[in-house]
Amino acid sequence: MQLLNRWGEMLLPTAQFDPNDAWQLFVLGIVVFLIARFWGQRYTEPADKTSPSLWFKRHAGFFVAWALIATTTWIFESLGWSASFFRFFTVLGGLWIVIGLLCSFLRERFWARSVALVLYATSAINAIAYSKGSLEAIQGIQFTVGSLTISAWGVVAGLLAFAVTLWISLGVAHLAEKQVRSVSRLSPSLRVLIIKIIRIALIVLAAMVALSSMGINLASLTVLGGAIGLGLGFGLQKVVSNFVSGIILLLDKSIKPGDVIEIDGTYGWINHLRARYASVITRDGTEHLIPNEDLITQRVINWSFTDELVRIRLPIGVSYQADPHECIRLILAVANSHERVLKDPAPACLLTGFGDSSVDLQLRFWLKDPSNGIGSVKSCLLLAIWDTFKENNIEIPFPQRDLHIRSSDVDFVQRNHPDPD
Repeated sequence: MQLLNRWGEMLLPTAQFDPNDAWQLFVLGIVVFLIARFWGQRYTEPADKTSPSLWFKRHAGFFVAWALIATTTWIFESLGWSASFFRFFTVLGGLWIVIGLLCSFLRERFWARSVALVLYATSAINAIAYSKGSLEAIQGIQFTVGSLTISAWGVVAGLLAFAVTLWISLGVAHLAEKQVRSVSRLSPSLRVLIIKIIRIALIVLAAMVALSSMGINLASLTVLGGAIGLGLGFGLQKVVSNFVSGIILLLDKSIKPGDVIEIDGTYGWINHLRARYASVITRDGTEHLIPNEDLITQRVINWSFTDELVRIRLPIGVSYQADPHECIRLILAVANSHERVLKDPAPACLLTGFGDSSVDLQLRFWLKDPSNGIGSVKSCLLLAIWDTFKENNIEIPFPQRDLHIRSSDVDFVQRNHPDPD
């Protein structure tokens, strides 16, 4: 409390705004901008925020600006000149340096930022509050919306409360997300749904705390909130539709993180389910952001909806001169030799028909890891079948056509001697 009283005594000159001090704000901004830009261009290497020494190096530009302003304040006051805004910057800058240095010892990034934000906001508000007339001047600025009167101080307090509460809420949501993901009994879709509900609830709580800090009666905003919600519903129809579609997908568990899907020619596995879109990563590493609404309105193939087992059909044609029994035996031997083809259920090879130029066979086998790719397995099996058929002199036919000429006025027979005519 004594420290706050001392800050208040130092900030007494800031109680009333002197128009002649406006140049101080201009000079202050120019100095801070130039030093920060110079230091940012010269020292761009990343720094460890948990190390106090590197923290000092990262913010050295601000320290130089603060030292210059503090020295200018001391010189002005020694000469009897007004330096109210310089002094105000010196006090708040000193607070920022002390709090930032203390928080740099915290290893957890979230807690370091949260503690720094709370301490600095509290210190700044108390410093302003202890200034004579400054708080009254801010509270005197009011504006009326209908029957609701809001002061400038209420807006500042509400914004600070919202920032602090939102920051803490997101941190709590992050910790809750880690805890929920560690529970193995929950399905992936239920985990995502619980995390979304927690985030929405905490953000709404932060907004309510901010409105209460501004002195707004939440009950009086019922009608206004309904009108705003209706307007947002029409203006952000697609956004709301995607959000609701995401909730529906999580509730009916038709699509969940980790599923292998195919939609509109895109084949891959779901990496994340967000509020607006689903992240689908293909085999080549490309990440597609598919709106949640498309996953409901369009046809989606979920390769792992019931389980992860997938049956693949591979058509194969052999010549009519080949023995189909021997061909089936060779094909099954190739399929059983592949490491990704399941032995139970066992692969099967069926004769499906007699084509125009080939005996049609079909190899059917099961995979348990379709997310690792299906095309690579097909390619390996086809190459192995090709090599096996060549070793056993089995021909893989291709369409052929025979031309039969019954009669013609043109002589197609090649003559070995010239025509005497």
